[in-house]
Amino acid sequence: MPAAAKYAALWTEDELIPYPREDWLADGFPAGALPEGDEVPLDVEVVYTAYLTGSPGLYDEISLGTEDGSVDLRLIVVGAVEDDKNLLYALDPATGDIVQLDQTNPRDVQAVNSNYRCFIEFLYHFQQFVNADEGKQGRAARATSLREILTRLDPNAFAQGAWWPLVFDQLTS
Repeated sequence: MPAAAKYAALWTEDELIPYPREDWLADGFPAGALPEGDEVPLDVEVVYTAYLTGSPGLYDEISLGTEDGSVDLRLIVVGAVEDDKNLLYALDPATGDIVQLDQTNPRDVQAVNSNYRCFIEFLYHFQQFVNADEGKQGRAARATSLREILTRLDPNAFAQGAWWPLVFDQLTS
């Protein structure tokens, strides 16, 4: 089943939002690094939300500068952690990576996924995990199985210092 169809099967029409796929392709983003279809989830319990109020907003570009005023890093906001909207998910157009930026400490940039497609695929699997959750009993074993699946999809997401291992440490403890 194509990814766009399986996303539509998991999330209702109201739970998906468009992202600027065509614009990003025109800007030179490789199609293989972007999610299939034109929509991504609006919210995945605990780990992700696209509900952003204020600035920066969803798909806004932010620049991190150096002390001399030059731009060090340009990022595109693609969401935030649901429980802490100071922790933004951002796409690095130079590398395609998804990183997490702490707005309270903009120098704190943490790896999340190798590209936007992998990030959305992780959210898909995580949503399934949440939907099937029956409480703490058995959660650690299910989280271990999920981590194995996700590691095959994007091994870089579990590198030392990356964000996803922190999530799974909490699920397995």
